[in-house]
Amino acid sequence: MLIIFDLDDTLIETSKCLTPYYLKLAFDSMRKAGLEIEEDVFDELVSMNQNALTSRFALKKFWSKYSDQIKIYDAGLAVMKTPLPEDLPLEIVPGAIEVLEELQEAHTLALVTLGNPHLQGEKMKKAGIQPALFSKLVIGKGPSKKLDYQTILTELKFDAQEVIVCGDRVPIDLTPAKELGLFTVHFRHGRGLCHNEPKADVDLSIDALKQLHEVFAQHEI
Repeated sequence: MLIIFDLDDTLIETSKCLTPYYLKLAFDSMRKAGLEIEEDVFDELVSMNQNALTSRFALKKFWSKYSDQIKIYDAGLAVMKTPLPEDLPLEIVPGAIEVLEELQEAHTLALVTLGNPHLQGEKMKKAGIQPALFSKLVIGKGPSKKLDYQTILTELKFDAQEVIVCGDRVPIDLTPAKELGLFTVHFRHGRGLCHNEPKADVDLSIDALKQLHEVFAQHEI
C-alpha cells in the first residue's frame, strides 16, 4: 500500500506554531509599506485566517479590505517566505513520527506539500521529520496536487486502488486525490477543522494519526 501524506497541519503544527508569526510579519511589513491601519487591527487578520483555506488567502482578503495598492500586498506576501528563525518553536502533530515509522515497516510512504521548497524543507528539519521516511517527496507549486499525485503513482508503480491520501484540507489535499480514484482520509486537525467539504470527497475521517491503523484493520482498500 502507498500512503501519501500532507505536511502542514497533518504532520507538523503549522497553524498553531508558525502561521501567527508569519501573519504578524506580513502585517507589520504592509504597515511599513503604507497601509494606514492601527496595531490592534491585527486581530482582524488573525480572525480572517482562522477560516481561510491558506494564510495567503487570508492576507489577500485583509489587504483588499484596506487598500488597492498591490505593492502593499506584495510587501506582506514577501516576508511570509522568509526563513524560519532558529528560536521559533515548531511542534510536530502528536504521534506523527511514531505513526510514520510504524507504517513504513509495511507500506510505502510519500509526501506531497505545497509552498516554498526551502521553507518546507526547513519545517521538516526543525520538526525532526526525516526525508528518508518517504520513498517520494514532492514540494509542488499548486494550485492543485492532482498532477503531483499522478506523478507519484506512475513513478512508484501503484494502481489507484492501492493508494491512501491523508490530509487536513479537503479541497486541497483530498479532492484532487478523489478525482484520481484514490482512498481519502480526512484528518480533522488544524485548518481541517473548518475545511472539510465536499463530504463526497472524504472516504474516512480521523481525529488522531494513530487512527490510520484502523484503516487497515477495518477497511479493505
